[in-house]
Amino acid sequence: IVPPSHGDSTGRRLALAKWIVDPGNPRTSRVLANRLWQHHFGRGIVATPDEFGKLGLPPTHPELLDWLAAAVVERDWRLKDMHRLIMTSATYRMDSRASDDARRVDPINELFSRFDMRRLTAEEVRDSILMVNGSINTAIGGEPVYPPLPEEVLATASRPGAAWGNSSPEEAARRSLYVHVKRSLKMPLLEMFDMADTDTACPVRFNTTVPTQALTMLNSDLLNNQAMVLAERLQAESGDDPEAMIRRGLELATQRPAHPDDVASCLAMLSDLESGGLSRENAMRYVCLG
Repeated sequence: IVPPSHGDSTGRRLALAKWIVDPGNPRTSRVLANRLWQHHFGRGIVATPDEFGKLGLPPTHPELLDWLAAAVVERDWRLKDMHRLIMTSATYRMDSRASDDARRVDPINELFSRFDMRRLTAEEVRDSILMVNGSINTAIGGEPVYPPLPEEVLATASRPGAAWGNSSPEEAARRSLYVHVKRSLKMPLLEMFDMADTDTACPVRFNTTVPTQALTMLNSDLLNNQAMVLAERLQAESGDDPEAMIRRGLELATQRPAHPDDVASCLAMLSDLESGGLSRENAMRYVCLG
């Protein structure tokens, strides 16, 4: 290592960085390409993304991994270009339904013969809720934000009054990427839907399906408040016509034209709630929550 002439640094960190991205060290681009593939498909070409050695699993498509690794370098490590490359590929755009031949030859889809259906991550769940009701703040960059936490959660902190910040409603509605992560004080919604482990490295998240996830979605103050915001948006956009409001809500939530059966089911729910003594406003909030 030759130290820089200005003498302000030994140059060791710069030398390490150059070695990491050196074309003669292909492991870095291979690991990055594999992580990008895992992000879009739910599973990497190497299914053990933190272990490319003898203790890990071999790649299912070694030639494809090599080609993607070379593409990373050729594109000057621009991740946006790599995302575009993967998402415009025929593999990414394949149907999730498997043919009989594919089920016979590739029953667990190890060879990516179809696109595996996968659940939203914890952050995507929260961001989708904010997007549907129109309250999401898509500003880029800046300091971490502190969405409101339940009093029961704050009470578990060693310093309940000083353990969590107080962001404005506009800042609290920013994407989950910017939510402050405190290992001893986690957002219940994100924790319930399997956010990344904050104590150890988390190369792969494990999906769980437990009853408390549905209970959190129905009973938490966060979801009830966001349902009210959605109801207010539907009224502002569709007036006082309940069918128009429900149709608009279904289109926002599913990103497709509302199915007549879904509209009828929601209208029946609205009628039942109003018959039980709820006002139209509260009844619509529960329909939005459901």
